[in-house]
Amino acid sequence: MSSLTLTLAQLASGLTPDDLSPAAANWATRAFADTLACALAGIDTPVTRISDEVFPAAPGPSQVFGSAQRLHPLDAAQRNGIAAHALDFDDCNLEMDGHPSVSIVPALFALAEARGSSGAQVLTAFVAGLETEIRLARVANPAHADRGWHPTVTLGVIGCAVACGRLLGLDPQRMAVAIAIAASSAAGLRANSGTMTKPFHAGQANRNGLQAALLAEAGYTARETALEHRFGFLKAFGGTEACDLEPVTRGWATDFALLSPGIAVKQYPCCAFVHCAIDAAVALRDHIGTTPIAKIEVVLNGRRLRNIDRPDPTDGLDAKFSTQYLTARALLDGTVSLGDFTPERVQDPQARALAAKVTLAAHNDDLSLGHVHVTLEDGQQLSASATVAMGRDPANPMSDAEFRTKFDDCVSTCLTEAEAGALFDTLISLDRLASLAPLSDALARAAKAPKT
Repeated sequence: MSSLTLTLAQLASGLTPDDLSPAAANWATRAFADTLACALAGIDTPVTRISDEVFPAAPGPSQVFGSAQRLHPLDAAQRNGIAAHALDFDDCNLEMDGHPSVSIVPALFALAEARGSSGAQVLTAFVAGLETEIRLARVANPAHADRGWHPTVTLGVIGCAVACGRLLGLDPQRMAVAIAIAASSAAGLRANSGTMTKPFHAGQANRNGLQAALLAEAGYTARETALEHRFGFLKAFGGTEACDLEPVTRGWATDFALLSPGIAVKQYPCCAFVHCAIDAAVALRDHIGTTPIAKIEVVLNGRRLRNIDRPDPTDGLDAKFSTQYLTARALLDGTVSLGDFTPERVQDPQARALAAKVTLAAHNDDLSLGHVHVTLEDGQQLSASATVAMGRDPANPMSDAEFRTKFDDCVSTCLTEAEAGALFDTLISLDRLASLAPLSDALARAAKAPKT
């Protein structure tokens, strides 16, 4: 068997800005901007505040978002990674079955500040990391995710190591070492979805991925066949040795995984598996009118239901994985928004009463397909279906106005309208920045008192 680890390292090390198609560069820029916006939205959440009280705070060159602190890149990467995933609003990918950008962007930002990297270098490194983690998922999943591993961290830490290694300019041998170290740092259970430990996973992916790249740069050794070894990553995390590894490298730098099936930007700040049910419920809302609802049936792919059947969510984090609560909220309000996960909203008697009428059923069709059937008290039956893979991807993108609206919503608690506009304009020109200093300056304004 050829060395997948070394081949992947060679490809990632050799990726250049000229290799990025305009579409790939554009979509990566949007994903980068969306992730930073989600991080700013998450800076004042309980999971972020508790983490900041516990984690080390060694002084350094890398800023903690929403704070005047500048810390060692490892510390900043971990804290910012948690903030970026705190609200579960960051992007997803169907093949990865997880969140690709949040495992990379905070670490890359921290490292780029420390090393004075240009925007083009950051964007190229970001794409190298994204392509790596998504492509590995092609041979690791579905067994990997089905065994209970959380790909956002288990695959994300490898993507992060590759991205940081590319930014450091590691040669293929050093990059292979970074991949191998990251593979030994991979851990995270889907059992912890709906708790503070899920965003902790994103923090660990960033810290451990960056650490792997720095150790490789410094001369650490590791097995250059760590992915495909008989005691390696694919065997340990999937239960079998993958026979056909070619899908990982096929079409590298020509058929970008970040474009097909693509990075999906979330419309709703909750588990992506429920988005199709939310859309179907929203479509029914106007037809229901004021007639009381007798019962609601939500039909989703059986593989999805295992993690989103939560009829009595205990708090906002748990509610993000409750099909019952999210469907009820969509029927009541016509959307699901950031404000729907406060204790008051989750315990709202009207929402709880409607959620209690929701039953779940499974289908074996498209993973992205959801059906909502509503029976009214007068006997009328209404149905709607929606297909949403994991958000709005390149095949069905948000409009520029919709994307900007999400961005502004995320940063509205910590930036003025003018500050938000300046940050957005800077982010969208990422590939033209000589350094991240303008971005750092724009983000630093979020450290001031909340806006009113």
